[in-house]
Amino acid sequence: MKTLTNSMLCTLIHLAKNQLEAKRHEISDLSQYTTKVIRESYNSEVEELVAILEILGDALKNQNPVEQPTRSTKK
Repeated sequence: MKTLTNSMLCTLIHLAKNQLEAKRHEISDLSQYTTKVIRESYNSEVEELVAILEILGDALKNQNPVEQPTRSTKK
């Protein structure tokens, strides 16, 4: 079994550090992408709910007022 020289170990450490840094960047990019997708989905849902609310509000305004029974104040 061959032994690794200090130079070889330093090279392996350097390569491992570079790979680790690359993976950190990938994770960061994925995290930013995920956050963007979640934000866009949330904004889309909010826009849909606002549109529904506006439609329902308009429908309520356009309804004929329902006659409410008058209360008798006699006892």
